[in-house]
Amino acid sequence: MPILHRTQSVSALMPRFVERFRCIGPSCEDTCCSGWTIFIDKKSYKAYRAEDNPAFEQLNANMLRRDNPANTGEYAMIKTIGAQKQCPALQDSMCAVQAHLGESYLSHTCHTYPRTNRSLLGQVEQSITLSCPEAARLALLAEDAFDFVEAPVQLRLPMLSPVNQAFGIAPELMSEVRMFCMNLMRTRELPLWQRLALLGTFCETLTQLCSANEQANIPTMIDDFVRLIENGELMAVLEPIQPDHTSQAMVFATLWAEKGFEATSPFQQAMMRKIASRFGANAHGEVSAEALVGAYRRGLARLDEALLPTPWLLENYVVNEIYSQFVPFNGKSPYDGYLQLISRFGLLRMLLAVQCNTEGDPPSSATLASTVNLHCRRFQHDPSYATRVREALYDSGWAEMSRLYKLLRT
Repeated sequence: MPILHRTQSVSALMPRFVERFRCIGPSCEDTCCSGWTIFIDKKSYKAYRAEDNPAFEQLNANMLRRDNPANTGEYAMIKTIGAQKQCPALQDSMCAVQAHLGESYLSHTCHTYPRTNRSLLGQVEQSITLSCPEAARLALLAEDAFDFVEAPVQLRLPMLSPVNQAFGIAPELMSEVRMFCMNLMRTRELPLWQRLALLGTFCETLTQLCSANEQANIPTMIDDFVRLIENGELMAVLEPIQPDHTSQAMVFATLWAEKGFEATSPFQQAMMRKIASRFGANAHGEVSAEALVGAYRRGLARLDEALLPTPWLLENYVVNEIYSQFVPFNGKSPYDGYLQLISRFGLLRMLLAVQCNTEGDPPSSATLASTVNLHCRRFQHDPSYATRVREALYDSGWAEMSRLYKLLRT
């Protein structure tokens, strides 16, 4: 069988959990072959259309060519089938494309997921989204998951995204900014909420410099923040802030409900039913504000206990977001990129807290990792949802840093 998509071996920088990752295939509890729209590149589309193997009949019957696709990687899309919206190529828990044609015939989307590859200053970086259950376990449960290593990867060059300047900041300086952000998130002497609050202040200041065309002052700004953190001045400002658990529960529960409660995957549906019951919801998913806030407060009081076996779990989630999403350069401004991160973090913390609203032993680390996976799968692959969340925070006034402090404080 001739090779359809060629790969090249390159050395890539990655967190250690990415090096460890291997797809577990049929053993996966929530396959990536269902529940999503799957785009097909032009070369793969034509190869599948040319197949007369009966195993491809259902795939070709449900593969739709798109009008005016944005790029050749989205030349066509697969219409999913059945109650669980499965890819028609999935047969007996195996992909017909890989089984009959080999890995080089997988579309770019299927070959790459859950990985993302980018090139920064000549260095290839590989990251993984935690919407994959196995990736979530590897990233969240191992303390050394975010030790960075270099390892060889087989890469399709068309899937390598170059990093260009943003907001007038050259890639060299973007790298320094992101390194500061990641180092700040791993400063375990500070509570995580303080690290996130300091990150917000940093991104707000960075946005102001960019708006004033003062990008040349960014290195000095980074040095100033490092000094203020080391001498404790910034933490002294944060310490008097009191948490607003009522607003935390209401704001992030509203964002959760806005997405809806339907899921095609039995695994996701079971998780969502469990979370809804721990919210205090009735059979219709309805819950009073008083019950919601009470469930959040009780769960939040037990969350630290649940995190004792893996105290780095939430930190690892945030670091993976910064690394994989290229925060704070993934929004309309550095502060907008930060706000997207905080909206995801706040929603996740609420879900983890509600999972802890139970009698007896707190949820296991594995259950917490599965909750992160559910959160990522439902909320982080929907650009329109991310836009609605951002607009809701701006419209309600919660996007202001002075108010965000109260949403972050635990």
